[in-house]
Amino acid sequence: MSQTLDRALQVLEFVGERPRRIGDIAARLDVHHSTALRFLHTLRKHGFVQELPDHSYRLGPTMFRLGYQALEGIELRTIARPAMETLREATGETVHLGSLEDGTVLYVEKVEASHPVRMHSRIGAVAPLHCTGVAKGIIAFLPQDERDELLDHYELTRMTDATITDRAALEADLALSRERGYALDAEENEPGIHCISAPVFSGEGRVVGAFSVTAPASRVDRATLLGFAPALVEATRETSRQLGWQ
Repeated sequence: MSQTLDRALQVLEFVGERPRRIGDIAARLDVHHSTALRFLHTLRKHGFVQELPDHSYRLGPTMFRLGYQALEGIELRTIARPAMETLREATGETVHLGSLEDGTVLYVEKVEASHPVRMHSRIGAVAPLHCTGVAKGIIAFLPQDERDELLDHYELTRMTDATITDRAALEADLALSRERGYALDAEENEPGIHCISAPVFSGEGRVVGAFSVTAPASRVDRATLLGFAPALVEATRETSRQLGWQ
C-alpha cells in the first residue's frame, strides 16, 4: 500500500471517531501541518471529509453514501434470494437482480435457469440503461428528475435491430412499463434473448432494484414470457414487503 493511501485511510479512521482539528490530524500522521492540509483538501474535494464551522473535520457525505450502499446491497441480495429462487421454480428461467449504483445498473445476484441452455450474464456486470429489462425495470420507476439526470447525457447505443435509440420512444416505453407494472426487453440488448422485469421498492417507497426473468426466444415465446408477469410481480412485491414497503 502506498504511503499516501495509507495516510488517507488513517485520516478517515481518525476523523470517523469524532471531529478532529488539523493539528490533531497532523500529529496523528506525524507530518507537517501543510502536508495534512493537502490530504484533507483531496479528501474534501471528493466528499470523504467535510470541514465544520469550527474548522474541525468530520466524515463527509461520500462516506455515508458508500456505507449506505454497501449495507443496502448486502440486505437486498440476502432478502431477495428466496423470492428469486421461488420465481425460478415457477418459470424455469434465469432470474436476475439488478441495483442502481451511482448512475449505473449492475447485476448483483443471479439464479440460474433449470434448463441446460443458460445466460452468459454475470454478477457485477453493467446492464445498459436503455435496452435491458433489469435496468428499464428500475429507471421506469424513478422520479422524472432522477431519470432525466441519468438519461440526458446517456448515449442510446443500438445493440440490436430492436433497440430503442430515440429518447421520446424510450420515455413512452418506460411510461408503459409504469402503467402495467413491469418492463420488457424485447430482444433489445441481445438477439434471441428477451426478458421481463419488475421493480423492488424500499420501505420509503423508493425503487432500489429490479428482478428480471430472462429466456431465449427460441424456447420461450413472447406470450409465454408475458405470462410470467404475475409470478414476477408477486416475487418483487414480497421482496419489497421484506424491505418495509406497503
